[in-house]
Amino acid sequence: MTTMRPRDPRDVTTGYRLAEARRLIAELRRVAQQPSLILLPRALRLLVRGIDLLARPLALTLGPARTLVLNERTRSECEVLADASTIARRVIALRSRSDNLGAMLLRKMALELHERYGDGVALAAVMVRALVHEACRRLAAGASPPALARGLQRAVEAAEVALERQARPLGRCEEVQALVLGATGDVELSEVLARMFEVLGPCSTIVTEELPRPGLDHEYIRGGKWDGYIPARALLPEGEAGLILRQPWIVLADEELHEVEQVLPMLELVLAEPGRPPLLVIARAIRGPALTMLTANHVRGLVTLGLLVLSSGATLVHDDLADMAALTGGTVLSELTGTLCRHLRREQLGRAQQAILTPTGVTIIGGQGCTRDVQQRLAGVRAQLREAARGKQSEWEFLRLRLARLTGGIGILKIGAISEHELELRKEQAEKALRVLEAAYEGGLVPGGGVALLNCLPALQEVRAACADDDERQGVALLEAALQEPFLQIVRNYGAVHPPLVLEEVRRRGADYGFDALRGEVASMWEQGILDCCSIVRGALRAAVSLATMLVTTDAVVFHG
Repeated sequence: MTTMRPRDPRDVTTGYRLAEARRLIAELRRVAQQPSLILLPRALRLLVRGIDLLARPLALTLGPARTLVLNERTRSECEVLADASTIARRVIALRSRSDNLGAMLLRKMALELHERYGDGVALAAVMVRALVHEACRRLAAGASPPALARGLQRAVEAAEVALERQARPLGRCEEVQALVLGATGDVELSEVLARMFEVLGPCSTIVTEELPRPGLDHEYIRGGKWDGYIPARALLPEGEAGLILRQPWIVLADEELHEVEQVLPMLELVLAEPGRPPLLVIARAIRGPALTMLTANHVRGLVTLGLLVLSSGATLVHDDLADMAALTGGTVLSELTGTLCRHLRREQLGRAQQAILTPTGVTIIGGQGCTRDVQQRLAGVRAQLREAARGKQSEWEFLRLRLARLTGGIGILKIGAISEHELELRKEQAEKALRVLEAAYEGGLVPGGGVALLNCLPALQEVRAACADDDERQGVALLEAALQEPFLQIVRNYGAVHPPLVLEEVRRRGADYGFDALRGEVASMWEQGILDCCSIVRGALRAAVSLATMLVTTDAVVFHG
């Protein structure tokens, strides 16, 4: 017989408490999932506070007197943060979610600017901070947000026009050196890039490689170089690392060559020509009977032959072949164009002064293509480059390589360092410098140190006078105040002088004058080589106004979770 133990009253109490705890937890979860709604004016104050928190360290990097921020990553390692975009990348989130929203909006703008231009982050952050602080004052006084936004839009359009009027083309090596030095603070890098610019010219393209020793070095490649591999080792002379083809005929095939019928016409054309010029065949793939026949003719001495299979990747081979066609005057043979290798004609062959074939690629020198075709390709690549700057880094690098090949010269900047961390830092600085030079070639130079923005003020005063609505005039006045802030911030970072007094002195001297923060004196920006890229300044201005306009017209903030 089983005897049942009477229930302990404490068991009932414990069960009740567990049920109550579950109910409270469920209620807390339900409340936490409900969004929090914050309306004006508190919503704007929260956003501005977050922007202010992140903009403060970014502003300290404006000008040459850069403040180094040490971020302790581990117990034994610290990272030096002396660049505004690097600081913005390292700030993942703020502890307070109310502050975090404004900071992350500013961070997003900073990362987009860095990705497109490589610079201008601190400049935009300083202007955004000034814009939103001035906007808060005017909104508190009863100004209309849409009218302020309209005034800002009219003002930024006038400022962009005024910036473009100040721009001068990048034409001297001294300007290249000053521009790189101002962007990176690296004297050695600025000197090396200036020397490369002097050799390659203003349309040059420079790529980077690692150097096995500390320091910087450089070399030049005349002509265009494409990566690939030789499908048969027998095509290279015994004991030689490469093959030089002088005055070659060039076949550009956007197809896979594997049948004898595909390669027979090109061999017949060469054998029928007096002197039998060397033949260079560049294709997607070369194998099977086609490769056997080509190799046999080369080994027997009937034809001097060079074969290359491009390793650009399936989606990029067509662009590479089209660039070669423009440079050499040849035709890309493919099903898309309706021309195939089995129907090859002599006028479809490309020509060049020289082709250097190695196991890793080919360099084509002195292509005999039409100048107009090359210029059209260059214009198309430059247009793609402007758009690709917002996208993936690999795509941007590929377009820069295409630009270099079409302009006929490539500079290789070799970077070495003692440690891996220093190497990565120098590579980042070099990439930033190359981005800045790219922007300078495109948009020209303006006076640096915030002077170009100060020179836009007369144009904004005219716009403000033409506004019929008072709130729109206040919107223009917002940007007038913001355009002065980068100059004032540079003077603050220097210290020892009163920024408004320096601003008055600069205005008295004239449009070319600004504050030289290295020497601590008012001087001519052009004479001292203190320069900025017009397109970077314009991009920073546009980004700052865009973010400020969004904040000014925000009515509420909703927090989830």
